[in-house]
Amino acid sequence: MRGWPESQEDEPETPAVPVQNPEMSPPALEGFGYTVETMRAAMKPAASFDGKLAEAKIDFQVGSLTISVQPVDKRNDRPPQLELQHLPAEEKEKLQALPFVFSMSISKPSGSKIKRKIADEHRIFQVKWELEYFCCEIKDKIICLICNNTINVPKLYNIKRHYEQHKSKYNNYEGLMREEKLKELKLGVKKQQSMFSKVLQESEAAVHASYVLSELIAKHSKPFTDGDFIKECLMKAGEIVCPGNVKAFQSISLSRNTVAERVTDLAANLSDQIKAKSSSFESFSIACDESTDISGKAQLAVFLRSCDKNFNIFEELLELIPMPGTTTGEDIFTCVFGLLQKYNLPLAKLNSVATDGAPSMTGKNKGFVALLRKKLSEIHGSNIHHMHCIIHQEVLCTKVINMENVLSYIKKVINFIRSRGLNQRQFTAFLSELDSEYSGLSYYTEVRWLSCSKILKQFWDLKEEICQFLKTKNQDVSLFYDPIWIQDLSFLVDITKHLTDLNLSLQGKDHIITNMFDIIKAFKCQLVLWEKQLKNEDLTHFPTCSMNKSSLDDTCSYQKYAEKIANLTTEFETRFNDFSSLEDKFFLFSSIFSISIDSVPSHMQMEVIEIQCNSNLKAKFIEVGVPEFYKYLPARFENTRKFAYEIISMFGSTYRCEQLFSVMKDSAQSWDSNFHIKKFQPFATKEKYLGKEN
Repeated sequence: MRGWPESQEDEPETPAVPVQNPEMSPPALEGFGYTVETMRAAMKPAASFDGKLAEAKIDFQVGSLTISVQPVDKRNDRPPQLELQHLPAEEKEKLQALPFVFSMSISKPSGSKIKRKIADEHRIFQVKWELEYFCCEIKDKIICLICNNTINVPKLYNIKRHYEQHKSKYNNYEGLMREEKLKELKLGVKKQQSMFSKVLQESEAAVHASYVLSELIAKHSKPFTDGDFIKECLMKAGEIVCPGNVKAFQSISLSRNTVAERVTDLAANLSDQIKAKSSSFESFSIACDESTDISGKAQLAVFLRSCDKNFNIFEELLELIPMPGTTTGEDIFTCVFGLLQKYNLPLAKLNSVATDGAPSMTGKNKGFVALLRKKLSEIHGSNIHHMHCIIHQEVLCTKVINMENVLSYIKKVINFIRSRGLNQRQFTAFLSELDSEYSGLSYYTEVRWLSCSKILKQFWDLKEEICQFLKTKNQDVSLFYDPIWIQDLSFLVDITKHLTDLNLSLQGKDHIITNMFDIIKAFKCQLVLWEKQLKNEDLTHFPTCSMNKSSLDDTCSYQKYAEKIANLTTEFETRFNDFSSLEDKFFLFSSIFSISIDSVPSHMQMEVIEIQCNSNLKAKFIEVGVPEFYKYLPARFENTRKFAYEIISMFGSTYRCEQLFSVMKDSAQSWDSNFHIKKFQPFATKEKYLGKEN
């Protein structure tokens, strides 16, 4: 809209006058109900004005119209100019006398005839239009039943105008025929929508099945290429069980690349969940261990264990980080600290770190734990507990048994049989002829202590068969007839069985650290008992020794092994110092109703007294036990709940790391660190397994 002479629009362009006044507010056109959004002005050619006007906006009153003007470059695209023809002539003259060309951007309140919104009119579709114009309302949209197009504006004029395109054909339908035609058209639309809905549901089901099967492939450490084989199996089963639905199985995508993408998506989703949950952690700890995969590449595994306000335990792999260079304490610290920041974990709530005993982890000055403690002290002034893996310490304790005279000969015999293909086949056939419960011997591995008990038990049960087989091979079998060596073997079989049972009881996910230390304390007491019993020739808890003694007519003595048990007891007492230092806290956590108040930290004493005197809480403690009891502890016991959060969230071992590495070192697998480790390892370890790709 124009309010100025046309000649002004055609005049030569002039430079802008930079005038600014941030305190001026947009003017209001009160007389006409308009709101001015912007206003600009350009200098008229050959016009002169006071230089002071360049420093501020021009603010003046014209009747009921308040105008603030800022000079601008006329060459810019200007918004529509205000129509001023309805102003008095003398007021127009005042405006035109100024050395500027004015322009405004204005808006009119809703309800104006100039601008309107259809949504604000709240128009309603009328049922009678269905029969008159063959249209209907579906999900708040008006659909033409003839052409299936959408009519945007629910107005009679628009609907009628759209119908005009088809009236030549459909005006012939009248009365009952028109009603039947309407039903026919509506039924057609309904069938079409039903078909699309069914296709969509089948498509969604196929994608869902693809994700579920990909999850199983990764969970059970199968090659991604197995997806095609699984699909082939599904197709064959479908042809037999449900021939009419074979196409549904055909639509499930399980190609190698698709399975990889599905597992990657699931892994990314788990990472996002960890980031989302991190803000709700009341306390958390990490477990770190470094090892090498089958290709010789160093990998750092970092697991997270946390506890939220409802005492729910969350234990998952954060990441498996490739370490192509050195693996010093500084390298490990850099990786782990960056990982904690990446997942937005609240460092102030980190209470402990579990590692193995490697110098790069436990070094006094440059070890990973020392560097992490120093960094956290600088940031929050807090300290963390360092827990040396309780399973590693238990395995180290077994080294004091030192019965190499037995193990060295057993390893020699096993290697003789297993390392030669002919010998192994002949020995297997020999056992088969004797109807033995064993089909052969397992390899002895120094690293895998748990395999030692199994191998010793096999060797003991097959000692006669092994002796006969070695004779046929002209091998030395003199030790099989040495009662002292057989006696040592029987003791070693029993003690390794006890140690293996202890090790297995410490393994597993979601162990509470107090329970793990209780298992160690119980084993210490058992060692004391066994030492006393062996001194008295009581072999109640050593069945193999008892069997051997019976076969030798009680001519052998087992008292000498009491010293072995004593050395083992001393080793157990020497180790586990990191756990022993927290024994008072563990007892408070496990026995809050029986602990002496004098042993309770001062900031918790009042709360513990109140808890001990609460009969309802005591009954609940007896009913559900630890740690479930703390879920029922009222929020007012803030210090006690915080204490429980810390204990529950502590790692007692690096079992999850070792579990991960054991799969990585499976010789049947081939690993690509850039793809497998970075993308889908977190998902795979959710269920103890890792995906692999051949």
